[in-house]
Formats: sequence, structure tokens, C-alpha cells
Amino acid sequence: MGWIIRRWRKPWLASGPIAALVAVLAMPTAALAEWHEASSPNFLVYADQNEKQVRTFTDMLERYRSAMLALYKMPEEETSPSNRLTVFVVRDAGQVRKLLGDGNRFIQGFYQSRAGGSVAFIPRVDGSSQSERVTQGEQVLLHEYAHHFMYSVFSGSAPLWFTEGFAEFYSTAKFEKDGSVGLGLPANHRAAELVYAQDVPLATLLSTRKYRENASKRYDAFYGRSWLLFHYLMLSGKRPGQLNDYLGRLNGGEGEDAAAAAAFGDLAVLDKELERYMMSRKMSYINLGASRIRTAEIRVRPLRAAEAAVMPVMMRSKRGVNEEQAAIVAEDARKIAANYPDDPFVQTALAEAEFDAGNDAEALAAADRALARDPQAINALIQRMYALARQAEDDSSDSQWPAVRAAVAAANRVENDNPIPLSFFYRTYAAENKKPPEIAVQGLQKALMLAPYDTGLRVTLAGHHIRNGDSEMARQTLGPLLNHPHDTGLAEFARKMLEGDASSAPPEDATDAAN
Repeated sequence: MGWIIRRWRKPWLASGPIAALVAVLAMPTAALAEWHEASSPNFLVYADQNEKQVRTFTDMLERYRSAMLALYKMPEEETSPSNRLTVFVVRDAGQVRKLLGDGNRFIQGFYQSRAGGSVAFIPRVDGSSQSERVTQGEQVLLHEYAHHFMYSVFSGSAPLWFTEGFAEFYSTAKFEKDGSVGLGLPANHRAAELVYAQDVPLATLLSTRKYRENASKRYDAFYGRSWLLFHYLMLSGKRPGQLNDYLGRLNGGEGEDAAAAAAFGDLAVLDKELERYMMSRKMSYINLGASRIRTAEIRVRPLRAAEAAVMPVMMRSKRGVNEEQAAIVAEDARKIAANYPDDPFVQTALAEAEFDAGNDAEALAAADRALARDPQAINALIQRMYALARQAEDDSSDSQWPAVRAAVAAANRVENDNPIPLSFFYRTYAAENKKPPEIAVQGLQKALMLAPYDTGLRVTLAGHHIRNGDSEMARQTLGPLLNHPHDTGLAEFARKMLEGDASSAPPEDATDAAN
């Protein structure tokens, strides 16, 4: 079978939910360390920590991905360098909250998925032992990466409970010193929620529509109940085959309520089983032995002084800025770049900051300085492509579009599987109000295949299918957005697209990949 079931004693039953929560919050803070970069096949990590901690953390991420691939019997496929997940490990949760900028006082980490530029921000990691459960910030990252991974496993529109239950199930991973990986351990961080938060009836949990229509403004047990149901169906052994039957019915076109009734039977009976399961003193989890986990080469190096100096600018740019923030970040970038006029890393960061601030000529100049020192600097090529495109959009003669497409081709030659140039080639024709050639459509399709989690690509490709009268392909393309786990506005926009409402505009974050 390749993996074994093990039992795990639940701390919240042994010592109470408050003790479990205190244990999560009372984590050691790492001492100040210089910035390091860890580069592996699927991750690029920048961390203000020492070499050992950065290497251990990056190894954990690679093992997590390998374990999930092994569990679902998926092949290991090469990730293009720019399509790796970039993780910024900052000094503490306060800096994470400052970067997020939405006033949330409790956030421990966040993740943004977009083609060629997925990023995550978390506080410092301990990295002293891999036999411990992950920290709170790491767990946020594993939860979001599970969403990222799910798009590669399941097609169609998964119910909201399943989407969140899947991510919660895998976010509790355990990494052993012998190389094995545990998946599906109890969600101790949901203990208090399951006991004290407002209950979500099972019939409501299983229906995305009912839950969204009846969701209380009070904090409820939706995440905890989603994890509990997913864990029960996956590992209790009480209802073998029912989860697969349920998913098959959904993929076959049955509605959520009908699929649940047919696969699970009397929901009142299932609900009572879940109550008993929640009170179990032990729960199973999946242990994948070291022989099933692929090891990855990880290269760690200290950042050069120039790279470390511009890191705060780079992080703010990658997080995303509004007009006011863009002007501030660009000013900071100019001050740093003045000290490092020939450093391609710094000049590329300056090019991105200038573009975000609306300064196309300055962005082009900085990108050209970076490329003069490093002709293979892919992000400099992309920033050059963006700046030329915006200049072309402002030119009523349409004479600049050939130069834009030449810049797209130059970026594609450097990194053939980078989804940004692949999709941007299509967008140049849309911007010029010209029908895109078939090769541009193929590039857009390949970009979505490489980055199935990117909502902007889905919206763009679905729009192409709608304009060409292929409503079924549009529905398949938009399927994962119809029950989007974190954005009801995006889900509503996808529904309106399929209903033929061309007047609606996508939420701002749906087009991140194009910006």
C-alpha cells in the first residue's frame, strides 16, 4: 500500500483545549541571523535565519510536497524556476501583519497564489527538530499550499467544506528525523473551535449555498467541522468508499445535496458518528515511510549585501501595493539602488517598484541595467515586457505591439515554461483588440496547466471559450472558482460569466497574474 495508519493521542483530550492553544502560542523566537537564500526544485526561500534553519525548513517543504504526490500516486514533474513558490521568512508575526496590511491582529502567515509569482510570508521557524509538529506560521503555509496542490488533483467545483477539510487535513503534517512524513494528524488548533464556537449543522456544512446564505457573523465551527468530516471519511474506516462515491457523483453532475444524500445516507446518523469521533481519545493518521519520500537538492547561500539591502523593497512589491504604497516603495528602492547601480538583483527590484508606481521609462531603464549585467535575469525581462506593454496601450498608433511581443519572446526563450510570458502573449492581442492566433491560445492553455491555482488565467481562458461559443469548456475552466474557498465575490463573478453577464467585472485579485 505504501503508507501505514498510525494512532495519535489528542492533546486536547489529555490536557484540555486551553493547554493545547497555549502550547501553540508559546513558541521560541529565533535569534537574529543574516539573510539566506535556499533554492530547491520547487521552492525558493528567503529567510532572516541561519543556514541550518533555512535548509531544514526548505527540506520540510519539499518532503511535504513529495508526501502528497506519493499519497495520490502523482508523478514528479519538473517545476520551472519562476513557478516555484517563494517563501519569505521574516523576523516575527508583527512583520507578517504589517506586510498583509489589513489590520488583522491574529494572522500568523499568509499566501498569495499567482502564475510565476506565488509567494508566502511567515514568521521565523525554529528548524531545530523535524520530529515536532509544525509551528502556527508553518501550518498556515501548509494549509494554503494544500489548496494550491488540490487544483492538481481534483477538477471541477469542489464543495466548500471539502476544500477546507482537505487543506486542514494536510496542514497538520509531522516530519520525522528518519525521513518519514505523517499526514492527517488531529487538528489540535481547531479544538477550542469544535468545543466552543457556534455549531454548523451537517446539512448546512455539506451545502456551499446553504452555508453562505446562513453563515453567522459570529465565529463558527466551519473549519473544524470540515476537518472532522474529512478526517472521518478518510481514516476512520467506518465508511469505506463513500468519499470517492461522493466526489464521483459531484463530478458526474449531481448537486451537492443530492450527492451527499446518495453517498452518505441519513445525515442525522452521520452527524452522531461525527460527535462520537470527535471525542475519540486516539485518531489514526497516515505515515509515509522515508522510501516513499523523494529527497531534493537544496542549495543555501548567504545573501550579498546588495540583495539583503533591497529585501524589504522586494517583499513589499511581491506582497502587492496600492498607488500610495507604490510611490513610497519606489522611493525606497531608488535610494538603495543608487548604492548598487550595477547589481542585477537590486536593479530588477527597482524596475518592479518603478513599474508599480507607474513609471514605465524608469522601469525600462532599471530592467536594462539589470540585463546588461545578467542577460538571463528572467524577472528583469518580465518587468521590461510589462513596461513596454503599458507604453503600447497608451499609444493610439498600435505601432509598439511588435516590440512588446519581441520582449515576450525574449522572456520565453530564457524560461520556456514560465507561465507569465506564455499567458502574456495572448493578452497582447486582447489589448490590441485583435483575434489571437492559435499559438497564443495554446500558450494561455499551457500557462493554466502549469499554474492551475491562478484565478486570472482561469478567467482569461474562460472568457476566450465564451467568446468562441464553447460554453462547456468555459464551465470546466471556471469550475474550481464556483466554490472558491476564500472569495465569494470571485465565485459570484464566475457564475455571472457562465450566465452570460458581460457587464460584471472580476474582483481585483482575480487579475493579479496580469499585473
